[in-house]
Amino acid sequence: VTQDARYHPRKRYTRAFLMTSLADTPENEYKENVYPTFEKDWDFSDLVLVANKKRYHVHKAVISMWSPALKCKILELGENKEFELDCGFMTDDDVVQLLQTIYPPNKAITEDSCDRLVPIANLFQMFELLRRCEDFLIKNKTPTLMMLVFAQEQNLSKLLSKCIEYCSKQPIEELKRTLSYEKIAPQNLCTLLQVRCLKMEKKLKRSEMRSWELTCTLRAIYESWSKKEGACVQHRRNGMHQENCNDCLHAIRRQIDKLCELALDNPSDQSD
Repeated sequence: VTQDARYHPRKRYTRAFLMTSLADTPENEYKENVYPTFEKDWDFSDLVLVANKKRYHVHKAVISMWSPALKCKILELGENKEFELDCGFMTDDDVVQLLQTIYPPNKAITEDSCDRLVPIANLFQMFELLRRCEDFLIKNKTPTLMMLVFAQEQNLSKLLSKCIEYCSKQPIEELKRTLSYEKIAPQNLCTLLQVRCLKMEKKLKRSEMRSWELTCTLRAIYESWSKKEGACVQHRRNGMHQENCNDCLHAIRRQIDKLCELALDNPSDQSD
């Protein structure tokens, strides 16, 4: 606060009024007003993007940093300050959403905007925006077969790998019932089936190991009848348990419980 503002009654009132007005502004409305609208010349803007017959005032440096493809076209303009953008499938809302996302304070990516921004980022080679959208999808969306097809169409390799890993755990018949199954690229379908086969091989090896462990346990239980460990202290000297001795039967029961406990707690039975 300047010295004039501290000692001038009218300026103090004006400052207090403005702060009160800002506090009374709804949070959503305040946030919405933060993002530029690009409707008129502002903050040294030096380029006009013409999209769908609408004009958007932007900066060459900002657009060039985000898009190498648009940078080349901007360099070809020379002194011309207008550039007609080939929008293709983009709507007016898409253009504003794109600009507000790449301009500070960088509008946050949401589920609704992400599906629209990804093909636009691919169209204009905005690799950093594409990476941010991919990270958002990986973090916030559950992998599905439909998302797998979306990832392969939009060249999202990390998301594609995550979807293949997830879908490889699903039954093949269930995947075939979805409409997206026929859209899977052959190489991705081969990868999915390969991952699934590797998982099945690991499960088969674990099952074989588990079967061998249980066989060893059963053999140990059977042999415990003829070992000294199966006899009580009194009959252990004779090297054989007595079937009519309660202490011997209790000793054998403890030995069997110990073997069963070791078999159930064996780490090889754990799944991935």
